[in-house]
This record gives sequence, C-alpha cells and structure tokens, in this order.
Amino acid sequence: MKLKVLILLFVPFMLAACRDDDNPRSRPNFVETSFTDISGELTNDYGEEVLTDRNTLYGISVRLDNLHTYSYGLFDDLSKAVVRRDANQEYWFKLTVVPNGKTLCTQDEQGNYGDLFTICDDGKLQNCPLSNTFIYCDTTIARNGFQEDIQPRKSYPYDIYVDMDRVFNTATERRFVCYKYNGHIRFFAYNLSQGRFEIHMNEMDKQFFLTPEKQECILPFTLLNRFPFPTAMCRDYASEATFQVRYIDEERQIDRWMNKSVIVHRDEQNIFLLDVNEFTN
Repeated sequence: MKLKVLILLFVPFMLAACRDDDNPRSRPNFVETSFTDISGELTNDYGEEVLTDRNTLYGISVRLDNLHTYSYGLFDDLSKAVVRRDANQEYWFKLTVVPNGKTLCTQDEQGNYGDLFTICDDGKLQNCPLSNTFIYCDTTIARNGFQEDIQPRKSYPYDIYVDMDRVFNTATERRFVCYKYNGHIRFFAYNLSQGRFEIHMNEMDKQFFLTPEKQECILPFTLLNRFPFPTAMCRDYASEATFQVRYIDEERQIDRWMNKSVIVHRDEQNIFLLDVNEFTN
C-alpha cells in the first residue's frame, strides 16, 4: 500500500519533467542575426551612401524584455554586426545612428566615443570602443551597455536617427527603419548692427554667437523626455529647448541677460528671432 502511494505521489513530477523536456521552448535555440538593411528618414536625408561612409557610427543594443542589456556594440561597418541570441527569448533591438559621427561625437585619446555612446561597464561610466563586434553583458545587472539609447539625458548638436523594435523569432536578418530623433532651431538676429548675442544652451554643452557679420545659426536639438519605442510613435514628438541669451554692446555699455525657450518639433526647422530692441529698451 505504501509503495502505491509513493508511486502516485511521484507520477505528477515525472510527467511535468517529461513535459519540460519535450517542450522545445525550454531549451535554448541559438541563432545569429545580422543587421545589414537600413531605410527610412536616414537614407531619405543623407542618401544610400551614408551606409557605406565609414564616418557614420552605429550603436546597436540588444535588450531583454526587462530592458537589461544582453549585448551591445559600436560599429562603422554594419556587415560585421552579427549577434548570437536565443530565438526562444524576446529581445528589444535598438539602433542609434550618427552620420559623420567620427567627427561630431566626442572622442578620447584611445579612440573611444562618448556622448550617446557612453557605456556603463563594471559600474563605471566610460567611452565606448569602436570594436565592430558585440559585447555580451551580465544580464542580472540592470545598468550595463549604452546609457542613453533608451532615452537621451541631454541634447546634442548633430542629427541622430533611431529605431527600436521587439523581436521574438528565428530571423537571421533584421531590417531597421530609422526616424530622425531631433529637430533644428534656426536662430535669427534682428536689428543687430553692433554688439553681439551670446547664446548658452541649457540642455547641451553648447555656446555660440550671433554678430553683425553672422546673423543666423542653425542648431540640431535632440528631443528629450521622449521614449523612442515603438519608434513610429516619435513622428509627432516635440521638446522644449531652453537657453540663456546675453546681448553685449561695449560701445553703448549694454550687457543684459534673458532666459528664452522654444518648442522644437521633430524633423522641423523651428525659427527663433532675437531682437536687439528687446534688450536695449
């Protein structure tokens, strides 16, 4: 009698074990996925040649469903972007592209890139090497890999293109459709016959001048406080740019500051007029 009871107790566990073993989803199914096809606003704005320009930088991160980083890499050659992943798991693929990024992004003496490509490694923030390969992370750590690929923390004075989508299949190739993640501010000086404007941007490390010889400036501005996923949602995004404007006219002994702001709409040129009379009256 005791033997029968023991057998009956172990049968459910034996059946469960058999079901787990027979379920192909319970075993890793590793595939390699490449990223060789990019379209959308990136190629509309810069042409297909931007994809073969080795000055273009591509930051790719692969995140788990909890957004912990599984792998990441910085590339100037997309043909080398191949990630090994488990087709039975769900991932977020995120691409960040900076045309002419090798010139525009900050770079240290070792040739590693910062700005949008700043990474967290072993608990430390540092620039990312241009390795043209994926770096695999400890997925138990929440903060790893690129630090601004989910949401930029500040604005940058150059064009940025993004795509982010969820993947759960055995696809060996992944196509990105990129959207611009910034707008432009076009600053005009009005009635500026002498003196100069100094403009200090609050959301980026940028300062520039308007003078009687140069009375306008076009500045790219990254959208802030917006999540670029699903990427198509970013089409109607806008963000506020704030800045301090200083008008200096040494001849008339004028030195005056004002706080200004403008709403920057994605993929639009947003005009801001600075009138000298506002600072002199």
